[in-house]
Amino acid sequence: MKKVTLSHVSKSYDQQSFAVDDVNVEINPGEFFVLVGPSGCGKSTMLRMIAGLETITAGDLSIGENRVNHMPPSKREISMVFQNYALYPHLTVEENILFGLKARKMNKIERNERCQEAADLLGLTPYLQRKPRELSGGQRQRVALARTVVSQRPICLLDEPLSNLDAKLRGYMRTEIRQLQKKLGITMIYVTHDQVEAMTMGDRMMVLKDGKVQQVGTPLSIYNQPKNLFVATFIGAPPMNTLPLSLSQDRSLMFMNEKISLATPVSWRTLLNTKDHFHLGVRPEQVFPAEEVLEPSIKFDVTIEDTEVLGNETHFTFTLGKATWKAKWQGQWPKNIGDLLSLAVPLEAAYLFDTDTEEIFYSGQVQLSEGVQVL
Repeated sequence: MKKVTLSHVSKSYDQQSFAVDDVNVEINPGEFFVLVGPSGCGKSTMLRMIAGLETITAGDLSIGENRVNHMPPSKREISMVFQNYALYPHLTVEENILFGLKARKMNKIERNERCQEAADLLGLTPYLQRKPRELSGGQRQRVALARTVVSQRPICLLDEPLSNLDAKLRGYMRTEIRQLQKKLGITMIYVTHDQVEAMTMGDRMMVLKDGKVQQVGTPLSIYNQPKNLFVATFIGAPPMNTLPLSLSQDRSLMFMNEKISLATPVSWRTLLNTKDHFHLGVRPEQVFPAEEVLEPSIKFDVTIEDTEVLGNETHFTFTLGKATWKAKWQGQWPKNIGDLLSLAVPLEAAYLFDTDTEEIFYSGQVQLSEGVQVL
């Protein structure tokens, strides 16, 4: 088992802008590591640099103890699963699975043993003599995974392998890939733009934006303690509610220049002495009916603009200041568009972000700034 280390790795195509900018991370042996971010953030470029399909402009890439910046892909002991499966349409499932082993001139007996083992593991035994066109999307994806399994490489790279599947099949394949990784004990580096995949599959994940690393950590640590406003609004479904706030001369809260009936919490007074403008962040599941919140809270009345009843939970959409917010409540709530709601947010559920840097400077759950009292 080998770790993958990126030290100040950058990629530029024009020597002026960077597709990947100064990435530093160590991916541990046997870890399921997810690269997540919006389209164009550099996650696939980073994966291709690890695979050896893209040159590295600056920095060092190491696999184990070896620097591999200029090592060809065939020498890196890496397998890769692509978004489009990359199956040969004229070959059977069995021939597709064994193609790489035949190219390596492995003896027939060992090839067949590996193929049968991979087919059993992924439920492909009944389909070994079929052509790819005779398979469903999920079955084709399993063939691509089987080709990775038979290679027995210690590191597997997956580039958005589930994006072509429907929602139900994506959920099923997420579980399959995660179980497969645990059974084999291999290192998987997984690229996705879907934050649900990142949250449910990864041991750790890296959030990227415009080629820059925003945060690295476990899914729950990133969800509970986002480093900045981008991470807070990207991770979570529905995303975190945010609202630009300012303080009036008497230090009461205002929605920009539109004064509202919110008293500044006493525990925020010291913190906000140096802040005139900031963003308030609140997760939708932390917006409660006012009568259910007994502890210190921010309270406000709103008009429902949309209702989504999903069976096990209900989402309400409303406007606060000039921002559109959502509340997510468990169960089925018989509320209609136009109804009035009295809502409350416990102070311990609030996040505060600097307006200029967008960095978090306060969370009710954890002390993030020296001299700030935890609520």
